[in-house]
Amino acid sequence: MKKILLVTSISALLATSIFADSVIGTVDGMPIYKSEAENAVKVLTKGKTTYDKLKPEEKKQLVTMLAPGKLVEKAAKKELNEKEKNAAMSAMWMQKKMAAVNVSDSEAKTVYDKIKSASKDKSKVPAFDKVKETIKMQIKQDKVVKSLMSGAKIVAK
Repeated sequence: MKKILLVTSISALLATSIFADSVIGTVDGMPIYKSEAENAVKVLTKGKTTYDKLKPEEKKQLVTMLAPGKLVEKAAKKELNEKEKNAAMSAMWMQKKMAAVNVSDSEAKTVYDKIKSASKDKSKVPAFDKVKETIKMQIKQDKVVKSLMSGAKIVAK
């Protein structure tokens, strides 16, 4: 009896979440969901409005804006081999993790100063302002990799 109740509850929950996300458009038969539009509107308007508050022509424009992403996804699934899909997924994961890492200007300046002091020809080292963002990205990447490696069990044979 408990199993039947659990299965029924899970089925109802899944059905509710599936039907709650209505299709607002299609591209080549692929659905574009309201939740995708809501996410885009939230980013584009910095949370100032919602999909439901858009005018009909704005909704159409939004669906048109979301369509290329669906087409790229479809082409990638069809044309990329498994190794390429894994590499793309890994790169996306890394970008996501790096976006969550904060690096201050002072951290970047410390790394810059170390690079500059280690350089034989300091005149060839670009100004900090020109390389600051690149240094920050490298620090972010290093922090993500360090975090991954800290929990890894590596065995060489």
